[in-house]
Amino acid sequence: MNISEIMVKKPIVAELPITREEVLSLLVKNKRTGMPVVDSEGKVLGMITRKNIFQNPGEEQVAVIMDWDVPTISPSSSVGKAAKMMVEKDARRLPVVKKGVIVGLITPSDLLKVVEKERIDLPVEDFVTKPTACIYRKTPTNVAATMINLSKVYALPVLDEDARLCGMITDRDLFDFRFLGENITLTTLGISEDEDSWTWEGLRNVMNLYYQEAKIKLPKDPIEKFMTADVSTVYRKAPVWEAAKIMRIRDFDQIPVVDKEDNIHSMVYDMDLMIALFE
Repeated sequence: MNISEIMVKKPIVAELPITREEVLSLLVKNKRTGMPVVDSEGKVLGMITRKNIFQNPGEEQVAVIMDWDVPTISPSSSVGKAAKMMVEKDARRLPVVKKGVIVGLITPSDLLKVVEKERIDLPVEDFVTKPTACIYRKTPTNVAATMINLSKVYALPVLDEDARLCGMITDRDLFDFRFLGENITLTTLGISEDEDSWTWEGLRNVMNLYYQEAKIKLPKDPIEKFMTADVSTVYRKAPVWEAAKIMRIRDFDQIPVVDKEDNIHSMVYDMDLMIALFE
């Protein structure tokens, strides 16, 4: 199978010259967390993500904060080659180019479908590559935000008093419209008004930026008020395709791995699962 069969065609892109405000508008309106940057002819110049913006909150020039010279791949390349390139280059978005011009985009979600379709049955625990950090359910929300921003781990399993998994918290969960919405305006966010195009789901992708810039404040309520309590997990001995299926259906970047007593064992990430497709 080559990647032209699974790639996203006509991907959303940012064309230079472009301002940070315009990039944020594209991210929010299209519910994206990153996109390729191209020139006026569609040639790939690099990549801009919300993490680039988070790490440079005071910088307005996209050309200064974007990642230049990102890896690209041909539409005739194999799925295995794409997976290997994404993992080795730590690239969550792989532009597909023909004669230098972008014709598609490959993301972990596209490759998860292949892991699932091919029913790769190696155990999930074989693909755990990172140590797991957890957080207590009574941790104040503002403290959780600081922990997330300092660690750059944007999703944490939440544990109760018995060290049992009781939820998941992500940087997006911290900004819940029920508690913050009435205090947030597009003017506060510094991006143009366009009411028909904005959704809270899209805004949550960039809200952390404004927390870091101290334009909004988080409450000191415990994170259990904001966390996702309905947590999908996968057994550590389960075939890896099952983890891929859960991530695809639930639109998750990661999933907790548990032992036979349902105790937290580790976390496995979508990029970890790409290793199952290596040639």
